Amino acid sequence: MTNKEKFIHNMHQARTAHIRWVNAIKLLVSGIDVDEKQITLDATHSQFGLWYYNEAMLFSLGTSQLVLEEIENFLTELHDKYTKIYPIYYGNRKRNLLSDFLGGRTRASAHEIELSQRFYEDIIQLSDKLKHKLRIFEAQLMSLTDEKYDELIRFTQQEKSISIEPNILAASIDEGSYHYGARGR
Repeated sequence: MTNKEKFIHNMHQARTAHIRWVNAIKLLVSGIDVDEKQITLDATHSQFGLWYYNEAMLFSLGTSQLVLEEIENFLTELHDKYTKIYPIYYGNRKRNLLSDFLGGRTRASAHEIELSQRFYEDIIQLSDKLKHKLRIFEAQLMSLTDEKYDELIRFTQQEKSISIEPNILAASIDEGSYHYGARGR
């Protein structure tokens, strides 16, 4: 698999993770219990966010800068909307551990459910816009040459080796040359 194919494959995986995230929210607002860990609250810790900030941003210096900025805006808005749904379904659970234990789980009110469904509709619209921008970004990635991808890989490998060098320097300091406090050794 070429570097180009790997980047595009990772983008497809990120899109799939995003779709799973949105579907989990759909289940949640439909009244089905979903594990809180399945729906990441923080955009930077979601699978899509990790891909975006670690891989997609490598292309931010080129012609994809505007598309990537729009993707980031949609990603932020999506998670902002979800932060309004989160306390409706998970906030009450944390406050009512005793009632959970006794089997009397506190459910969201009809008003809260309606409100969360409106936020979910907003999430669907934002998600559609995000997926549209991803298709544009994919077209931009497809138009790049294999050499550009190889160059990006070399760049990231050089960056990793530079971040390792300070650790090597710190390990090579002679411990005997360090003087403790005002008196020395």
